[in-house]
Amino acid sequence: MARNAIDWYLQRITGALLLVLLAAHFWVEHFATAPVRHGDLTYDVIVSRLSNPAWRIIDISFLLIALYHGLSGLRSIVLDYGPLGPRAVGAINVGLVVVGIAWAWWGIDAFAHL
Repeated sequence: MARNAIDWYLQRITGALLLVLLAAHFWVEHFATAPVRHGDLTYDVIVSRLSNPAWRIIDISFLLIALYHGLSGLRSIVLDYGPLGPRAVGAINVGLVVVGIAWAWWGIDAFAHL
């Protein structure tokens, strides 16, 4: 299977996963959590929820899937604007990978300090 086909499928799969994760996020954060319904949401309530390893995995997965989906979409948009040489495409790819890794590290590191 060609790289473009794999990229296309991964973009659709991550988009579908984002819909599920976003719906779950909204449900948990806005409807299912008693402190939110009563107006008592505090930093301590959030830290308590995130102390559960399952929630950390879900939230970090949400971050990584959103990063991949967004940066892959940005790559597609940039490459659709016109013919680019292989060096330019390589530079764009490397730049987006560096940004993605830095952003993922920053986000995951934030979870480690809660």
